Amino acid sequence: MAIVSDRVRERIHEDFGASSSRMVSALERLHIEGHTDADRLHAAVVIASRGHAQMFDDALEHAASDWRDLLDRAGLADSEWEHQVRETFGPA
Repeated sequence: MAIVSDRVRERIHEDFGASSSRMVSALERLHIEGHTDADRLHAAVVIASRGHAQMFDDALEHAASDWRDLLDRAGLADSEWEHQVRETFGPA
């Protein structure tokens, strides 16, 4: 279980308001393989959701079944992913 970072948590709160605790809880229950950066995968789910709860659920499912494809879908698949996450969510 990976704890959602403050910067991703803040963005979820901005995007989903009262539903944000459900989203954070769902991300924290997401199984993440040992070598995968949790913040990167959490950020990918939030980016892919575009502020819509149904798209969040879809992205979360995608993260569980094919996380590499989700990273690509969110624009975080290449070596510049850390820069993109920093630009989107702020510094760690």
